[in-house]
Amino acid sequence: MSNNSPNILDIKNIEVTYDDVILALHDVSLQVPKGKVVALLGANGAGKSTTLKAVSTMLASERGK
Repeated sequence: MSNNSPNILDIKNIEVTYDDVILALHDVSLQVPKGKVVALLGANGAGKSTTLKAVSTMLASERGK
């Protein structure tokens, strides 16, 4: 992400697998624009916590950036 980007966070195509068996996230992308308030919503087990853990590097992602 360059300094001139309009986004404070830019996630592209991340994939997370637990224990090399369970595919928890596949091809997740999102953008958070600078100066905006956003929410990550979804049902139980939809991958909200896993997404945030992958973004914060608490979990290793298999693919994406």
